[in-house]
Amino acid sequence: SPVLRFTPDGADIDSVIDIRAIFQCHHHDLERSQLDPLLTPQKGKFGLKDYEKVYCAPLKEGKDIYDMRGINREQGCVIIVRPDQYVAKVLPLDDIQGINAFFEQVLIAQ
Repeated sequence: SPVLRFTPDGADIDSVIDIRAIFQCHHHDLERSQLDPLLTPQKGKFGLKDYEKVYCAPLKEGKDIYDMRGINREQGCVIIVRPDQYVAKVLPLDDIQGINAFFEQVLIAQ
């Protein structure tokens, strides 16, 4: 995993690669206990859970991130955003090799 490979020992798991997710359901229907631990990491001195990495596309407001950005609802995608907010890469959700290759070019393994 690029997250483990590039995060220094002892650092918060999201200190180098900060994973976020947008789900296609209403936030009331999202079961937090079913989320991957990378989306609810324990962080900081007290190991508090960070619940601010998960978003739900608004269903009633007409502003749908999937429609606005042309994201296939069946396939999903990975969007890699640099710290300066530049979209560096858009990849299929299952393109593990592409994700690894991107981070290997820009980060140093720890």
